[in-house]
Amino acid sequence: MGWTADSDRGAVMEVVVDLGTAGVALHQPDDMQRFAVRAVSPQTDDGAADGQAATALDSLAAALREHDIGRVDPDGTVFIPPDTVRTLAARAASNPGGQLPAEWETNFASMLEFAASKGWIASDGAMAAHIEWSDA
Repeated sequence: MGWTADSDRGAVMEVVVDLGTAGVALHQPDDMQRFAVRAVSPQTDDGAADGQAATALDSLAAALREHDIGRVDPDGTVFIPPDTVRTLAARAASNPGGQLPAEWETNFASMLEFAASKGWIASDGAMAAHIEWSDA
């Protein structure tokens, strides 16, 4: 379920969650074609990711809760409210004051409309996103 995030197709708007620090940032806020959550797992000395998949999913859910970013459903789909994406995009904005251009909001509204047509919007309005796992 959710957006396509094929690295061969260019940039992906993604909420990046560092599971080692619980830090959260939005990367590529201007890409309105693809949306994902990237969970970055910390590494152990031998290079293997810490913990089991269930523990990593629990860590992701805890980080999202800690920052009031979204939620993880039992099936592993992340749901993030559009206002949260707006806030993260404003933080990532390169212009003074973190103001988003009017065209960003217009494009984001189109993205939400497309997502709704595909069934990727929950009853509370949150956007569905699949999780991409990566190592630090």
